[in-house]
Amino acid sequence: MRQAKLMLVALGLFSLFNTSFAVNTNAVVKEDNVTANEKENNSVDNVLKEYGPITICSDRAVYDSNENRLTYYDNVFVMQIHHKHILCHKPQVLKKGIEYFERDKKYSFEQLQEKWLEEAKKLCASEKECNFISGQKLVVQLNKDKKVKTLTMESEGLDRSQFYTYPTNSSPNFIDSERITRGPVTGVAKKIIYNVVKKDLELDKKAKVTQHGNRYKGEKIIYDIKHDLVSIPGSRNRRSTIVLEGVTKATKINTGLTPISDYHKGDSKKTQKSSIVDVL
Repeated sequence: MRQAKLMLVALGLFSLFNTSFAVNTNAVVKEDNVTANEKENNSVDNVLKEYGPITICSDRAVYDSNENRLTYYDNVFVMQIHHKHILCHKPQVLKKGIEYFERDKKYSFEQLQEKWLEEAKKLCASEKECNFISGQKLVVQLNKDKKVKTLTMESEGLDRSQFYTYPTNSSPNFIDSERITRGPVTGVAKKIIYNVVKKDLELDKKAKVTQHGNRYKGEKIIYDIKHDLVSIPGSRNRRSTIVLEGVTKATKINTGLTPISDYHKGDSKKTQKSSIVDVL
């Protein structure tokens, strides 16, 4: 059974994001033609315009009008990117600007996640900006105007939700540096909450984030997409770990002060390639 995406015009979400469910072959062909002619919404009040329209693919979906909530189940992924038309089914004719994410049932969810991630990385590299999330269940919370507020992705059992993002703006705290923490960010957790208004990602339970060779691990990690900053809230009962490997001479911040490492250049002990910081 094929998967396809349709614009949620009835919900007032036209050009904001797309969704998917099973349709017949004629509808698939029609949807391919519509997709090729879709235009992005660049209006001032569109909170998605910075990273582009959102496409959501899943095996099934439910809309709760009383709660302004959309819930997607099984083999779910979210792709937010400019200038690309993402299909949830394999197109009969591949056209320029149209991309397809594998959804063959012969693959396990873990295998599909890996294939989706590789496809997302390729597209993100071409645009230098994107947001990608995958998992087993997605809840899209809308505001009173039927516009997207948050996307919450959850996974159960041994599976984890996964994200990949290519931030567009550098942190104002690193203006004079050579972009010390810039670059794609990837991470996993049982639950990932993407706030499209605040532009941040919250990872809950068994969270791991990697950027520029730096690795962060904790029960909760918050990634500020807008300012390209990773933070780990303190915890009394659990320890969080930060492994820094991406700091090189070419990317160090020039503070005018002597680096601590320079005070120990005469030591006989070898300098470790990475440093680990445990936060109580």
